[in-house]
Amino acid sequence: MMKKHIKNTSASGPISYGRLVFEAIPELFSFHLPISIMLGILAFIPKKLIDVVAESGGAALTTANLSDLLFSWRGLAVLLLGIILVAVFAVFEIFANIHLCDDILNGRKVSIFGEVGKGFRSLRHFLSPVGLLVLLYIFIAVPLCGMGFSITLTKDFHIPNFIMEVIYANPLYYVPYWMIIIALFILGLCGMFMLHGVLIDDMKPLEAYKSSFRILRKNWKNLVPVMLFTIIVLVLLNLVFVLFQSYLLSKLDIYGHQLPTGYNLSMERLTGGNLNETDYLIMAYRFVCAFVLMGGGYLIYISLMLSGSYVLLRFTRCYMEYTRESFVKWPSRSERQGYPMRILTLILTLVLLFLLSLGVGAFFNVVFEQDDNVNIVAHRTGGIMAPENSLEGIELAIEHGCYACETDTQRTKDGYYIINHDDDFKRLTGVGRKPGNMTLSEIRELVITDPVTGAKTTVPRLDEMLDVIKGRVKLFIELKGVSADRQMVDDVVKMVREKDCVSDVTLISLKYDVINYAETTYPEFETGVLMFGGIGDVSRINCDLLILEEEMATESRISTIHSHGKEVYVWTINTEEGMYKFLDSECDGIITDQIEMAESVQKALDNRSDIQLLKDKLNYSWD
Repeated sequence: MMKKHIKNTSASGPISYGRLVFEAIPELFSFHLPISIMLGILAFIPKKLIDVVAESGGAALTTANLSDLLFSWRGLAVLLLGIILVAVFAVFEIFANIHLCDDILNGRKVSIFGEVGKGFRSLRHFLSPVGLLVLLYIFIAVPLCGMGFSITLTKDFHIPNFIMEVIYANPLYYVPYWMIIIALFILGLCGMFMLHGVLIDDMKPLEAYKSSFRILRKNWKNLVPVMLFTIIVLVLLNLVFVLFQSYLLSKLDIYGHQLPTGYNLSMERLTGGNLNETDYLIMAYRFVCAFVLMGGGYLIYISLMLSGSYVLLRFTRCYMEYTRESFVKWPSRSERQGYPMRILTLILTLVLLFLLSLGVGAFFNVVFEQDDNVNIVAHRTGGIMAPENSLEGIELAIEHGCYACETDTQRTKDGYYIINHDDDFKRLTGVGRKPGNMTLSEIRELVITDPVTGAKTTVPRLDEMLDVIKGRVKLFIELKGVSADRQMVDDVVKMVREKDCVSDVTLISLKYDVINYAETTYPEFETGVLMFGGIGDVSRINCDLLILEEEMATESRISTIHSHGKEVYVWTINTEEGMYKFLDSECDGIITDQIEMAESVQKALDNRSDIQLLKDKLNYSWD
């Protein structure tokens, strides 16, 4: 049942919408910082409980030991705690904001605790199958299709790149994938006013969704130009800030080329006080660059935050105009206490950034001390430089100075170990049979054609690969497919020992049971677990190195893993953006098909100017 709309008579009278927005800006600005702090405190509890539950079996829950999650009480517990966590983020980042807009538009007094309290009380509407589906849509579908209200918990959620590569390469997957994305987009479009109906007018989710569809169908001709104009204006406004910052940085970059390159001001010289004019000049230059980046980034962040709040306010206004008989004039904001303090907070933050920039300028080489280069591992022996999983690929990887090559081994019907990535040989040879259903002699008759050069090659054996890498390059052997079991571990260990190249080999797998057995039984072998998802402290996994999908490889996770004496590799990095990020990170290595691209990116990183280094390190400090 729709609530009757009542305007707050305590306000000083009706005003224009533009004036209302202007009066509400300090409230919008001061709402988000405490909300973020409160969210961080409250969200810590379910996050910590999820980690405790995940680790109750002795190690974190990951894609490598997924059966432990699916077939135990921990799975249900993690699911319930996950729903609670999503609900908490939804309350603070969506529900409370919609209630805030509702109160501003109706001239009511705004209270952070009041808006959050309303948000939590609204959760009762989502304690139903449809309501839970709404939370699931917010959690998963919105980041994928880009339609709907999102939460920061999953703002970067995406399907792992190695899965997307398979989807894009096969029309049988590509077409259904985009059909699902389009369907989710349309579903979100039709329900764009659903949350407003639930939160503002106490509707049930299904009723609110039907109401949203009717509102959209009736008013889309008005809604589209209004929201489009609003978004375009705000984008252009924010673009001015971005372009102005870019202009200043470009001028600083030109000036920076006139200064000495490779300048290193050590801590000893700083503390010794024996500084010359050039020292002070470069310190001042670095200070200005840091302040333009941090201060400008802060102002851009504020602008974007206020723009997002305004879009939601404008959207809420549309909802009220479409569902109320008369909503032309708006009540003036009657509560303005604390406005000067809110503005002062903004200014004090800039002062703090000014002081931080002074520190960056003085201790630049200490703060941004360059780490050793990240190891490059050639995916499937040589990446795209040669036929995948070939001996030729290893030779090229060695020629390019790669730290290691990665390959995949599977067991044949008669107990031999050959090199192949897929479940069968269809993609590479046109024969759709599986390794486990073929003998070695049958497999050796298959022919692999290099898609680039047309050269012919055969499926190699693991022992042949060991002969090539011994003493020359490290080999990451992925124990692959249905035959990846303890017998495979025993057989491969025996073969490696016979070839006397234990120190040249790392045993890796997507199956934790296999690697746990290898690490426990053969501790002299280096072992690693591949994973593309995990809950809890993954550093407790029993292995020497963890190979994470790039979404998992956060700075905090890498730091935690390193604190437990284990290495971190990231897979499979095939874009310049990904390489720039991880070759400049604390990870120990990346696995990639694009060896030459990695070399080019590494060269660019090694030759960065001061301002480029600052941009890489500071430009996303407000994300």
